[in-house]
Order: sequence, then C-alpha cells, then structure tokens
Amino acid sequence: MSFESWLRAKARTTVDGLFCSSSPDIKLVGDEHSGWVISVIPPPRVAYCAGVGLGISFELELAKTMQQPVLVFDPSPTGIATIAKSDTRNLEFFPVGLAAHPGSIEFSLPKDAAEGSYSVVQDGIKTISFECYDLPTIMSRNGDSSIDLLKMDIEGFEYDIVNRLLDERLPVRQICVEFHDWLRPGGTMKTIIRLYRAGYRIIHKRRGDYTFLLEESRYAELQRSHRPQPT
Repeated sequence: MSFESWLRAKARTTVDGLFCSSSPDIKLVGDEHSGWVISVIPPPRVAYCAGVGLGISFELELAKTMQQPVLVFDPSPTGIATIAKSDTRNLEFFPVGLAAHPGSIEFSLPKDAAEGSYSVVQDGIKTISFECYDLPTIMSRNGDSSIDLLKMDIEGFEYDIVNRLLDERLPVRQICVEFHDWLRPGGTMKTIIRLYRAGYRIIHKRRGDYTFLLEESRYAELQRSHRPQPT
C-alpha cells in the first residue's frame, strides 16, 4: 500500500470513528464480512433484511436471538444461491426485491459476475426484471404495524425506499443501510439529512455502511399513529 493510500484509509477510519457509539448495547452481529453493528437492546421483534449477496452472517446470528423469523428478501440468482446453501432456521426467505413501489422492476446485471450484485439500472449495462414489493405491502401481508430493524444492501434502491418510508412516516426503529453514492451522486448526504431531521441518529459507520437509530419518543409516536393499509 502506498503512503497516499494509507493516509486516505487512516483518514476514513478516523472520520468513521466519530460516528461510532461506545454504548455496550451496540454490538457487531455476524462476521466482519457480512455482519452489521446494531443496537441489541431491546432485541428486535420484527426484522426485515433486503439484499443477501454472498453472505448472510448477520441474518443467521440475528435469527438465533429472535422469537419470530427474520424476513429476508433477494430476487437475484446470487442471493437465491446463497440461501440454498445456508442454515435457514428461523429465517423466512422471499425471492423478491425490496423497492419503493411494487411491481416488475428492471435491474442491471452484475459488472462482476463473481461478486454477483444486481443494481439499479446503469447506462450501458444489460438489464433483467425482477418482481419487487414495497414496505407497506410487506408489512400489511405479514400483519406488522412497525419494524424494529430494517437492513438494506440493495445496490442503489435504498434511496427511494428511505425517502418513501419517511414520507409515509412508517415506524422503523433501526435502519442498517449501505449507501451506493456512485449510483446516485449526491443522494447519500441528502438522505442522511432527511433521516436526521426525522429523528434518526448515526450509531455506527464504516465506509458506506451506516446504522441509524430512531429516537425512542419518535418511534413510539409513529407506532401510535401508524395504521397498516390493506393490500
């Protein structure tokens, strides 16, 4: 590694550290490759995880602590293959995508076939369509009036989903999200500002991975006011 690369990595680590809470309630769940740092107290009751990719150590470890299944969503061949070789006890897998609106939605094929990430449509890359659901539809079908934990690693679709859940004031206590800024230039900062204004605070950051926790009073307020819409 060159000195310049080392310096950039050091600066990035220092900045990330400014956002990382030292609370004993905030822990890494899963391994260093596919795990996420979350607030584990109180333990989540309802957890939705979108984007499987090549590893689900987070979902597997989270499932061991929950009374009801972790709901996992990924329409891609990559995600389906990962699920097929995983221990899915206390997981419920849906081979559909999570998007801001339901329907058949176009995805760009992976640039790197081995890495296998299908993304929002990118210029010059072939596409494929997958069936997708939105959060209100999933919540209604599962009888959930609120979400304790929402994890998204979904290659550019996260921006519109976050904006819609804020627009509709959906009760989501904790959000783990990887922002893909190169797919939506300028979108990350705008989305973080919206989350902050809605009462969310960053409790952990590592490069593009963020964990947001909603203020408890705000979460309780949204829970009281939210009424699931029939599908």
